[in-house]
Amino acid sequence: MDIPKSQWFLPVLSLWHCWTSSNFFSHLFEMFTQLVEMCDHSCCSLSSSKRHLLAWKQHQISQECEENEVELMNLREVIKLQEETLLEINKNHKTARRRRGFLANQLLEQQEVVSDYTRHIKRQEVAIARNNQALETVERNIKKLQQEIDERKRHIDLKNKELHQKKQLEEEITVLQIELSEASNKTLESVNREADFTELKSKVPSSVELVKKMEQLEGNLVERERQLLEKELLVEQVTRLTKPLGEQAENYQQDSLSLAKRLNEVRTHLIDTNQRIMAVSAELSVKQADASCEQQQIKEKEVQMEQCQRRLEQGLSPHPEIEEEWKRRLRDKRRRQKDKEEKEKLAGEDKWRHLQSGKRTTADIRPNAYIPENDPLPLPKPYGAMAPFKPSQPGANMRHFAKTPHAST
Repeated sequence: MDIPKSQWFLPVLSLWHCWTSSNFFSHLFEMFTQLVEMCDHSCCSLSSSKRHLLAWKQHQISQECEENEVELMNLREVIKLQEETLLEINKNHKTARRRRGFLANQLLEQQEVVSDYTRHIKRQEVAIARNNQALETVERNIKKLQQEIDERKRHIDLKNKELHQKKQLEEEITVLQIELSEASNKTLESVNREADFTELKSKVPSSVELVKKMEQLEGNLVERERQLLEKELLVEQVTRLTKPLGEQAENYQQDSLSLAKRLNEVRTHLIDTNQRIMAVSAELSVKQADASCEQQQIKEKEVQMEQCQRRLEQGLSPHPEIEEEWKRRLRDKRRRQKDKEEKEKLAGEDKWRHLQSGKRTTADIRPNAYIPENDPLPLPKPYGAMAPFKPSQPGANMRHFAKTPHAST
């Protein structure tokens, strides 16, 4: 007897609706109960063969339900594992964001430090420019004073030359005076004594001419003395004028020395500041590189998290690599479990040994047969009552016994 169309179409339609809904297995169970009720209603008109067929189908559907429940449990475990990985990714993302904020704050602080250093450098450059201008003015003044000093030195050299000439003239005057005194003495001696003389053929000057010549020589001497006094006065005046110039030059030298020392200090300070700025800039570049790397990693993590969320929305694993890693870990776990069971099995088999009497023991099996040496057929023969002695292994107490010396050959 066929089932009417109105009786099977509605359950199929509800089954399709349940398949599209989320609670598939619960609706499937309800549909199964409805089918059972329908089968109960139609049992009176069905034959025994159809009843067996329905029972078999009912059993098959129940098995499918159990398999689907097992698969659902596995899928729930997978979803739970993926949710844990997603939580870990979110945690890493939060830590990366905090790290990025921390690095951004450090970058701002470093930028503020660099701006302070740049302002300080600008102030130092302005101060150095002012000091350079002052140094240039001092150098110009020093050049002018040096020119004046050179001019004064030239005048002094000229006066020294004139003084030297004066000394030479004085020496000549003294020599002439000595000669004059000697000549006068000789003339007086020649006048007072009667000396033998030879009459010269030349004209002998008279006393009047000699007096005139002496007066002329005395006039020359007076003129030379006057010139000498003038030169001495000129030298004194030059020394009096050059003395304040020398003192002023010494003062300028001290000022230039102090200014040079200050300039050297400013230069050393500027060099130190430049070195510190270079070190800070290098450190800042390293920090910027680290920050850029962190930002790149954060962007990659964000993209990876978005991909994981899209895959989870599609009902897939967050990442294929994570799924493969999870499968690999499951395989490793099964393999380790299998190896462990095999090792335990082998250890149990090696530990116990079966005797001929049917008992098991852990003792080493002693040999109970031997192979004769001259036997053409190397077949083992039992020892019988004369079994060989098998000593036990020496224990730790053997260290208390001395070794016997070997016999000398």
